[in-house]
Amino acid sequence: MTKLRIIFWFYIAALLCVTLLIFRGNPYNPIELDPIASYRRAANAPQHLAVIEIRNIALNIAMFIPFGALLPIIWNKARKIYITIPIAITATIAIETAQFITARGVAAAEDIILNTIGAIIGFIFFHFLIKKRLTN
Repeated sequence: MTKLRIIFWFYIAALLCVTLLIFRGNPYNPIELDPIASYRRAANAPQHLAVIEIRNIALNIAMFIPFGALLPIIWNKARKIYITIPIAITATIAIETAQFITARGVAAAEDIILNTIGAIIGFIFFHFLIKKRLTN
C-alpha cells in the first residue's frame, strides 16, 4: 500500500507539472467556456489539425484515469464513486483555476468534463479489476 501511495503522489506531481509548468497559455484567450470547443474545432479543421484536437480530447480523458483508479486504493473512503468523482472534479477545477491565474495553459470548461470522464473510467477500472483483488 505504501508503494501505491508513493505512485499516487508521483502521479499528482507529474499531473501538476504537465498542466502548470510545461505548457504556456494563450494570453489572448486564457479561458474557454464552450464545453465542446475541441469537438467543434475538430469537425471544422483540416484532417491534420483535427487529429491534434482529437488527441487533446483523448489526453484530457487519459490524464485522470489514474486519479480515479488510484485514489480509492490509497484511501478507503474513496471506494465509493460519490466520494471519488467530486474530489476529481474539485482537483480539475483547482488545476483550471491555477492555469487561468498563472496564464499556463487555457482554463477550459471542456477539460473539467473530460477529466471527470477519465476519473470515472479509472474508478470503473478500480471497481471491476482492482477492488476484487484487494478483497480476496
